[in-house]
Amino acid sequence: MDNNNQNDDPPFDVISIYRAVGEHELNSLIRTRKFTFWDRSAEVKYFGLDFEETVQFAHKAYYDYVAVIEVRVSKDALNRIGDFTCVDTFLFRHGTVEIQPENLDEFNDSIMEIKHKDWR
Repeated sequence: MDNNNQNDDPPFDVISIYRAVGEHELNSLIRTRKFTFWDRSAEVKYFGLDFEETVQFAHKAYYDYVAVIEVRVSKDALNRIGDFTCVDTFLFRHGTVEIQPENLDEFNDSIMEIKHKDWR
């Protein structure tokens, strides 16, 4: 699942971040190639900075995750709009990043690629 930018060699630094998603969110990503909020006033998007830690979270969580998504995003944009306060330092030793609803459009615009990762 690739986003609309097909440039293999971007002129800026790109970072990979990871998110465990349920079936509804996965279907939305496939359909729109964007992250969305279902209730813009109450939700944030959390991403792990390490694939294996995100997989461990998906296996331990009390939610029916169906996929782990890799998101390649502009590092500059992520540093500008993301909150890197780690939500679970025991599990996410490499850290997490949080995207607030008011920053979601800019986040989506900074995405270079979205991939479904094999995780099971």
